Amino acid sequence: MAARRKVLLITPRFPFPSLSGGEKWVAALAGGLAPDYEVSLFAFTNPGEEAHQTALAMSLEGKVFKKIFLLPRPAGRTNRHLPALPGMYWSPEAAAGLSDASRETGADIAHILFSEMACYEAALPAALPVIYTEIDSSYLYPWKSFLRETAGFKGFFKIGEFLKSRAYARRHYGRFAAATFITKSDGRDIKPYLKTNLTAATPNAVFPEDFTSSASLSRKPGEILFLGHYPHYPNEDAALTLARRILPLVKARFPDACLNLAGSCPTPPVKALECQHIKVPGTVQDIRPFLWRAEIFAAPVRYGLGTKGKILEAFAAGLPVIASREAAAGVEGAEPGRHLLAASGDADFARQTCRLLSKPGLRENLAANAAELVRSQYSFGEVIKSIASLYEKALRNETN
Repeated sequence: MAARRKVLLITPRFPFPSLSGGEKWVAALAGGLAPDYEVSLFAFTNPGEEAHQTALAMSLEGKVFKKIFLLPRPAGRTNRHLPALPGMYWSPEAAAGLSDASRETGADIAHILFSEMACYEAALPAALPVIYTEIDSSYLYPWKSFLRETAGFKGFFKIGEFLKSRAYARRHYGRFAAATFITKSDGRDIKPYLKTNLTAATPNAVFPEDFTSSASLSRKPGEILFLGHYPHYPNEDAALTLARRILPLVKARFPDACLNLAGSCPTPPVKALECQHIKVPGTVQDIRPFLWRAEIFAAPVRYGLGTKGKILEAFAAGLPVIASREAAAGVEGAEPGRHLLAASGDADFARQTCRLLSKPGLRENLAANAAELVRSQYSFGEVIKSIASLYEKALRNETN
């Protein structure tokens, strides 16, 4: 029996527990690769969660992972030439630790996830094939950024940050033997910085069977759901928009309408929204009961790129979705009016929400079509196959 290939995953945040969309993607990737590859992980702990995450890491070694290298997150900004986000995760000590990890594991291939870790490619042996996954390319554009400090018009006042980001991409992305990206749009954005033609779209995805309720659904009339990891600014912004600007317009027509802002790590502004008709349950480990209970899912997300995993989760759970046109555009293959409703601006979003609340047949049709789309195009099993194929091509030194 041939020895299993050794893969070293390199990610900025330890993806357990999986609270954000990016962490869910990394955790699903690791679990999907583990049966056929010897997978090790290099990551940083979240400040304040070191003990808990270290215990989790110890429980996962010998199961999902061969070895986990878990370091405290660097103090940050030790290199003024780095953009803000990579600067938060860079340190020479961590680079030395990664170099040691690659030697200790005997890695056949390294896989860097998230742009903030691309600078660590220089710490890896020159002969080691390195794969890169672009999660969200909006850091390259001032009008698309997902960072709180540069989102929207604020980005145009910090143009130097985006010039740094593009210089950073030119400096590091040419090293990669292959690249994957969440959407084709992300792929187009990073293509000018790559030297390889070995690429693949590996979208946010789900395991559809995990979202099928075994119990008979009992949806709460008028309940609107949003899910998010709220320290991620686009999610906080969407929650505030829903609660302050959209929900009052909906309640003018549907007085019993209510909003549930579930997910993880609600920020103080999100917590402050809680009232009789707005619930903020705090961090929950299993979001499926919320998806199974709500009547509609609303995602007025304005910032960031990539496929919103929360929309795919709603699709898989049979929950009809209304989304901003920006968020809807990230789900390639989803047609407004067939798989979801798409809205432009707060008034249109409220109007479309009322339309969805008032038409059970529309809700049923959208939910059925969206569930079929997820099963056919957004199963994580297919993502694993694409990445495994890319690994093998990179190991054979193929170029396209």
